This record gives sequence, C-alpha cells and structure tokens, in this order.
Amino acid sequence: MSGGLPIYPQVVVGYEENDRGEDARVLAERVVERDRGDLKVVHVEKGSPSDALQALAEKGEADLVVLGSTHRAHIGSVAPGSVAEHLLHGARCRLMIAPKGYGQADHSQDRLRVAAVGFDGMAESYAALDETARLAMKFGGSLRVIGVATPVPAIGAAAAAQVGADAGPDFQTQLNNAVAELPEELHALPVFERGDPVRKLLEAAEIGVDLLVLGSRGFGPVMRLLIGSVSSRVIREAACPVLVVPRPA
Repeated sequence: MSGGLPIYPQVVVGYEENDRGEDARVLAERVVERDRGDLKVVHVEKGSPSDALQALAEKGEADLVVLGSTHRAHIGSVAPGSVAEHLLHGARCRLMIAPKGYGQADHSQDRLRVAAVGFDGMAESYAALDETARLAMKFGGSLRVIGVATPVPAIGAAAAAQVGADAGPDFQTQLNNAVAELPEELHALPVFERGDPVRKLLEAAEIGVDLLVLGSRGFGPVMRLLIGSVSSRVIREAACPVLVVPRPA
C-alpha cells in the first residue's frame, strides 16, 4: 500500500561532494520515491551543518534528515559522523543514516522491503513500532519486531513470584500482544531473543533487514532525539540503514 499522505512530507539530505554525500542522497531518494514527500538537499561541507539542519527541524521544515556514515565506518555498516552525533542529542526530527557504500550498491530492486524495529515495551519503542508499521505499509514490506530479554541475577522463588505478579504480562507476552495488534497485511513477525540487546539487534540487522528502526531513550524533552546506550551502540555497527525516532509527545 503506497498511497495516502507522505509519512515524511519534508525530507532533508545532508549532502557533501563525496561518497558519504552520495550514500545519503541515494537513500533519501529511495524514501521519497515511495513516500512522495519533498526532498531538499542541504550542502554540509561548510559552516555549521548540524546547526543548519537542526534549525530546519526547529522551524518544522525537516520531518526526516538523512545523512551518510563517517568515513571511518566499515563498508556496508552504519556509523554516525559529527553532524549526526549532534542531531542525535536533541534534534526535533527523525534521523536516518545510510551505511558506507550505500550509494554504490545495486538499487534496481526496492531495497526497503523488510523493516525491523527494536522493542522493549516502553512508550518510546511503541512509538518506533507504530512508525515502522506505517513505513512497511507504505513500502509494501514486511515487519520484524525484535524484543530482547536481558538476563537478570537469580532471586528467590518467592521474590520472583512477587515480581511476576507486580509486572503484569511478561515481556514475551507483551511483545506478542503488540504484534497481534498490527494489520495482518504486514505479516509482522515477533522475534524474541535473550541476551545482550546490542548484539541481538546487530545480528538481526544482518539477516535480510533493509531498515532498522530504533526509539529514543525514555527521558528528556518530548519529540526530540535522545538516544540511549543500546541505540547508541547499535547505530555504530548496524549493517543496514538505521532510522531513529524521537520521543513521543
């Protein structure tokens, strides 16, 4: 389903006359081609590019900013440069980062067919899930919802029972319930893992995922990007484009 209003009416690409700029431009064009928003190219070689991009977001003139990865990134992997790092700490917009070499890859086929989103049961991950679902619907793709349970120290049986009673549905049930509420045509798949969230999300991004979506951390100003420790590490190694969604209002 590709009709309707654009999810990102105003897409801004931070462009440089180099491979990194081409990576960002190609990814932004792929998004706009299907979403039907407007694309604006902002040259970021001179001056204070992060301030210029943030000013556009503050004025409501950038719903999505697309940037390339730093030159220090590995080919095929994401790693934010200084401009992206600045925006990840308070910008009022979505931020998408292209992997190094994205502009040189074969894009003859639609490469945003499988979207994955990190889910931890917090309000921020529900916001990321909602946005990922809308993107998958727009691109006619499928959706994987990845929840990772972090091992906790062993506690007594009585204390464990009390924790379970206080917490309500367990995390895996919460994940399954969230996926069950999504439209059937998304063919959404809940993926429940145990272990280190960073490693599990990175592994998921390597298995046929064309876009990984992450939420912002659960404190700080609303409707702004403020990444937590997990997102901060994932966004430095992921093997596909990464989209970071601001905190919900």
